[in-house]
Amino acid sequence: MSTYLGGSRAFGTVKVSRRRRAEVGAISVGLGLALSLGTSALPANADAVQDVIPVGDRPTSIAVNTATDTAYVATWEGISSIGGSGTVYQPADLPADVAVNSATNKIYVSESSSVTVIDGVTHAATSVSVGASAGIIAVNENTNKIYVSTPAGIKIIDGATNIATPIPNSTGAVDIAINTANNKVYALSGGTVKVIDASGKISSTVSVGADGIGAISVNPSKNKIYLTTTPKYGSSVKVIDGATDTITRSMASEGPLGTLAVNPATDKIYVESGTWNSDGSIKVIDGATLTETAHIATATRVRSIVVNPSNNKIYATMTGRGTTIIDGRNDTSTAVYTGQEPNAAVVNSSNNKVYVVNSESDSVGVIDGNAEQPVKNDFNGDRKADVLARDNAGVLWLYPGDGTGGWLPRVQVGQGWNVMTALVAPGDFNGDGNADVLARDGAGVLWLYPGNGSGGWLTRVQVGSGWEGMSAIEAIDFHGDGFADVVARARDGALWVYRGDGKGGWLSRMWAGSGWTGMSEITGVGDFNGDGVSDLVARDGAGTLFLYPPNGYGSWLSKQTIGQGWNVMNSLVGPGDFNGDGKADILARNAAGELWLYAGTGGASWPTASKVGSGWNGMTAIL
Repeated sequence: MSTYLGGSRAFGTVKVSRRRRAEVGAISVGLGLALSLGTSALPANADAVQDVIPVGDRPTSIAVNTATDTAYVATWEGISSIGGSGTVYQPADLPADVAVNSATNKIYVSESSSVTVIDGVTHAATSVSVGASAGIIAVNENTNKIYVSTPAGIKIIDGATNIATPIPNSTGAVDIAINTANNKVYALSGGTVKVIDASGKISSTVSVGADGIGAISVNPSKNKIYLTTTPKYGSSVKVIDGATDTITRSMASEGPLGTLAVNPATDKIYVESGTWNSDGSIKVIDGATLTETAHIATATRVRSIVVNPSNNKIYATMTGRGTTIIDGRNDTSTAVYTGQEPNAAVVNSSNNKVYVVNSESDSVGVIDGNAEQPVKNDFNGDRKADVLARDNAGVLWLYPGDGTGGWLPRVQVGQGWNVMTALVAPGDFNGDGNADVLARDGAGVLWLYPGNGSGGWLTRVQVGSGWEGMSAIEAIDFHGDGFADVVARARDGALWVYRGDGKGGWLSRMWAGSGWTGMSEITGVGDFNGDGVSDLVARDGAGTLFLYPPNGYGSWLSKQTIGQGWNVMNSLVGPGDFNGDGKADILARNAAGELWLYAGTGGASWPTASKVGSGWNGMTAIL
C-alpha cells in the first residue's frame, strides 16, 4: 500500500491558544482493577531524539570531537560539521572516512590518494599524500598518531609533523582498532588481525584461517581484544590477550555473528547475532566468563553498535530505520527513529549525545541520552501510561497505570463527554510536553483538550471541522518525526493521514490507502514492532489482526498478521508501554467487560494475554 501527497487540507483549523485551566472532577472509587503483572526493575527509558540535521548527499562515516561537541560526517559532497560553527568543509575528492583527535582539535579526512587535515579552530586544511586511495582512519590521541588504510598498506601520519610513514609488510584494512592501554593497533586485514606495535611495525598476526575474522573491538581497561569469526570457520566470539596477542578463549555460536562493541566499564560485549531472514538480534556476553547473559531481539538486522560507558547504554542502528537502545543495567531495550537507513553512529560520552548517520535521508539524528521520550498516555505526569474511559452518563474517568500493568484508584476528570462521537489519545499534540485528547462532537467539529500534566485539562481549542465524514479516527506518528498525527477513515474506505505540526495545528493531509471499509477496528498502538516508528493495527471481519508499520517515508511496509480470533473483542486501545518493559502494549475489552493486556515484545509476535480488569462493559469509550 502506497501513500501519496494529497492536496490542501479539506477541514478548517483554528490557531491554538492558551487560556484558563479547565476544572477537574472529584476523586472516585476505582473498579478494583489493581492487578500487578510483575515488576521490571529499572525499566528502559528511550532517549529522546533532540534533532535531525540535514547534511550532504549520501553520508557515510562520522566522528565527534568530545571536547567541542562537534560531529563531522563524511558525505559525497564533503565533510559536514554539526555543532560549533556548522561550517561545511569541501575536500577535493569524495571522502571515504573521517576521524577526530579531540586533544589537538584536528580532523582527518581520507580522500583519493591523500588525507586532508583540518584545523578545528581556523578550518585551515593541509593535504598529506599517502600514495594510494585512502580508506579507513583511526586516531590514537595518546601518541598523536593517525593510522590510515590504503590498498598498498597502512600508513602512519605523525600528528605533529603531518609526515606519513608506511608500515612494512602491511596490507589494506577494513577496520582499525587501537588499544590505548599499550598503544598497540589491531588492523582487520584480509580476514586476519595484524598487530602493530608502538614502534609502527607488525609484531604478530592473529588468524583462524583465511577470511575467518569478521569484526574486532578493544577493551583497553582489561587489555583484551574481542573478535567474531565467520561461519566458514564456525561463528564464535574469541578473546585476544593484549599482552601476548594470542587467542585465549572462545565461545561458539549457532548462528552467524557480525559487528560487535564492548563497554570498557562493565566488560560486557554486544554482538550482532544475525538470522537468515530480516530479523536481527544482539547477544550480550560477559567478557570475564565469555558466557551469554542476554539475547535482545531487534526489528531488523543490526548495522552498527556503539557504547556509551558513562551511562551504560548501547546504541544499535538497524537496517531500514530505527536505532535500538539497550539499557546495560538490566538489558531492557526500546527504539527511536532518526531517519532512513541509519548506519554509522558515534557517542560523545562527555555529554551523553549520540550522532546517527541516516544514509538514505541524508541527515544525522542527534539522540540526547540525558532526556527521555514522553510517555504517550501519561495524563497525570508520573511517567506511567494511563487509560481514559467514558461511562454511560458521559463522565470521563482517569485510570492511572502503576507502571507494572496494574492500576491506581481512578479519578473523575470530566463530565458531559457523551456529546462526543469520537475520542482519541494522540499523546502530546500541541508540543507542551503533556498528553492531550482530541474529541469530535456531533456536528463534526474536532476539539483539542490540552492536558495540564496533572490529570486535568486546559481550555479546549477547536482544531477542525467537517470530521463527521470519518468513520474511524486514530492517532499515530506516521513519519517518526516526534509529532502526533491522526489517521482517519472516510466513509468510502479511503485512509487519510492528517499530519500534526507539533504545535496543535496541521500540515497537509496525505492519502494512505483505500479499501479500509473491511476493517472493523483501527487502532494506533505506538511502536509495536520496535523499529522506532509508531504503528497501526487493524482487524478485519474474520477477526484477523494485522500490523501496519509505516516506513518513515510516508507509506506502509508490508502488513503482518499478528493474531486471530480478535472478533471477540469490542474495543482495542493502544496506551503505549503499559507494563513498564519499554515495549508498546495493547489493551482489549471483550463482550463480558473483561479488560486484557496484550504485552508487546518489540516484534510482530503476539504474547499470551493477561486479564487486568472486569466491569468495563459500562464504558462507551476507552482510550
